[in-house]
Amino acid sequence: MKSYIIILLVAVQLLILGCQSEDPSVLKIYVRSNNLILTENATVRIVGDLSSGTPEYFEETVTNGSGVAHFELDEYFDSFDKSLDPVAYFTVYAKDSSDYFTLGNAKARANLTSTGSITLDE
Repeated sequence: MKSYIIILLVAVQLLILGCQSEDPSVLKIYVRSNNLILTENATVRIVGDLSSGTPEYFEETVTNGSGVAHFELDEYFDSFDKSLDPVAYFTVYAKDSSDYFTLGNAKARANLTSTGSITLDE
């Protein structure tokens, strides 16, 4: 009887481990002033880099009080063809109170938290 309970517990544990979801796909962009100070309320855009084979994408957000813009990319990576490598390359546009965007690049991978940094031109 004890062996059946042990087998049942092992089967339940394997089932639970097999059903766990993957880690979220997040891209964090740290925005710094030309004095290298993290900048809050900066506008940040990411655009999929078509020339590197990344599918089309556009999203815009504002940095938080710590100068970080968060982009949730789970749905984006879910739309990838399964034959594609789950890596995306982005052109990053950032600005604070200026009229012009500063350009940069970022790379994100599915099921990981990727980071990038951009220093604003003043």
